[in-house]
Amino acid sequence: MILHADRAAQAKTSAAFWLDRLEAAHADLLSAINDLARLMAGPAPSHDVLVSTRWSVSDASLARRRLWGQIHAYLSTVVDRNAATELRHLQDVDIQLIRASILHIGSWTTEAILDDWPGYCGASADMRSKLIEAIASEKRLLYPMLKRLARR
Repeated sequence: MILHADRAAQAKTSAAFWLDRLEAAHADLLSAINDLARLMAGPAPSHDVLVSTRWSVSDASLARRRLWGQIHAYLSTVVDRNAATELRHLQDVDIQLIRASILHIGSWTTEAILDDWPGYCGASADMRSKLIEAIASEKRLLYPMLKRLARR
């Protein structure tokens, strides 16, 4: 009986921990995306500003992706089959996002961006939209799951 109570307390603490971290990661990524969107509203920036702004988005996106992997590993051990199916779907969506990101970054080198600022602005808007959609999907699925577990 004590072991069961300890496990429930650990799951509750872990869920709250992961939810806090995920909310922070989402906020960081959305902030970086907004900074990039503001940059897109003007003329082509300097090389250094462009690199710095893109790096912020990439860094925040990678942090979110790493965190999602940790949360997925945690949730996979504590959720039922229906939730596990939803997690697999979210994982598939994230894999598609990784592929889109790789193609985007590979196609739009710093030099290519500075050579075709209007083209990049359009491609960037599409990529930012995909990132925002991924965050919305995670919020819809993961926040309620983690909140339920945190209340147990």
